[in-house]
Amino acid sequence: MKLISRWTIASALVASLVVSTGTSVASASDPVDGAGSTWSQIAVDQWRADVARQGLVVNYQGVGSTAGRVAYYQAQVDFAVSEIPFQSAQYDRQGNLLADETQLAASRPYAYLPIVAGGTAFMYNLKANGQRVTDLKLSPTTAAKIFTGQITMWNDPLIAADNPQRVMPATRIKPVIRSDGSGTTAQFTAFMADETTSDWNVLCQRANLGSSCPATSLYPDFPNSGFAAQQFSDGVANFVAAQYNDGAITYVEYGYAKERGFPVASVKNASGNYTQPTAVNVSVALQGARINSDGTQVLGGVYRNSDSRAYPISSYSYMIVPTTEAAPFNASKGQSLSEYIFYFLCAGQQKAEQLGYAPLPRNLVEFGFEAVARIPGAVAAPTIDSCSNPTITGGFLVPKATTAPATAPATTPSANPTATAAPSGASGGNSGNGGASTTGTTIPGATTVPGAVGEPVTQDDETTDGEVSDATGGDAVIATPGVAMATSVEIDTEGSGTSPFIYLLIVVLILGIAVGPPIVAGRLRPSVKQ
Repeated sequence: MKLISRWTIASALVASLVVSTGTSVASASDPVDGAGSTWSQIAVDQWRADVARQGLVVNYQGVGSTAGRVAYYQAQVDFAVSEIPFQSAQYDRQGNLLADETQLAASRPYAYLPIVAGGTAFMYNLKANGQRVTDLKLSPTTAAKIFTGQITMWNDPLIAADNPQRVMPATRIKPVIRSDGSGTTAQFTAFMADETTSDWNVLCQRANLGSSCPATSLYPDFPNSGFAAQQFSDGVANFVAAQYNDGAITYVEYGYAKERGFPVASVKNASGNYTQPTAVNVSVALQGARINSDGTQVLGGVYRNSDSRAYPISSYSYMIVPTTEAAPFNASKGQSLSEYIFYFLCAGQQKAEQLGYAPLPRNLVEFGFEAVARIPGAVAAPTIDSCSNPTITGGFLVPKATTAPATAPATTPSANPTATAAPSGASGGNSGNGGASTTGTTIPGATTVPGAVGEPVTQDDETTDGEVSDATGGDAVIATPGVAMATSVEIDTEGSGTSPFIYLLIVVLILGIAVGPPIVAGRLRPSVKQ
């Protein structure tokens, strides 16, 4: 037992040397209430559970982005989460003009800050010859034609052309859309309006919304569509996952398909490759994003990112936070809210990949820090280099030498030494997901991520359960916040930048603690005469 205790002590000492410090959560002041996105809810709920162990109470209702924005400007919640910013007046499914959210929200000043990044995925349930199909591929055009009612059978020639590796079954397609106002719908319709405009316009015409229509949170409805409509992300995911719904397909954040063990389609990107919405592929795609001064995103460069790994329907979600003490907010709640935000921007991002999301890059974290400073009662931000977000201190985005695209504009060096020029196409934008402005600043923290350039990154079951592969193939250690590492430690020596002398010193320390005392005791024990 003495040897075990010495080994435990030694391991704990090593852990204190190799595990990076996370952002601590101070004692809670007041509980805070939020509502909104179901696209982000898996991550939001995980982080709420994490900080609850520290006594910080964050309540959240996943009611959809539109309902969350309404709850904010009606002063029903302290914060909201949405995939899109407040919207100007738009039409509902019946062609009625809705209220202008931007005017209604003006009475309660706010700021946007990024909360989590991810990919809007096409989750499906399909069998061929009695076996589940798990390798479906869709081009943006094919996906748009499915969700605008122009393709109705899984063996349609366009789907067959995307999937030459198999014979597609003669099964009717069951498209599943959101029945409620949804940020996921807004993201997908913004993508179609920007990238498959003619097919999107077909839907607008069928829904009697004119020859063209803007991206919308309320999916357009048209007569005899054959579509199924379900409420919330859980609703559409559960409908597709039902055993009796062979042929069903929906658009939903990747984490919901991952939770249920269902496949998602690989989507064709601008380079011609079909990619999955994995954390790395989303992070690569977001290098083409542009950010406006108010924190809103412009995604044209994401949709058309020419990197072979990019997942084209990638984005990040907003948290909408108050910048005044207008009811129901106050400075005491500001302390609680800021502590929660600093947790999820830093240590909480360690769990993004295993939940089906992608960790936010450094530049978006820095923007989040700036937004938090405007919240009344907010605590001071940690230093950016102590923020244990895996893109900052965890080695998730490992620089790799690449050749910048020939058309990429020159960039001004930023605080992030790994910044690169934005991919060609980054100057594009779509007003549906970031305001009408297409001007903005190219994301300064864009970095090259693991994986050879020009080589698609595919799903790897060994690196999706909370582990992140580094560029050399080693597994990076990620410490779970609030859990002490006392009995075993995995040290990644590849590409860590730590001197070999330090590791030698650690080994000597362990051996000294484990075996030194017995040797010394033997030396000092009095001799016994025979």
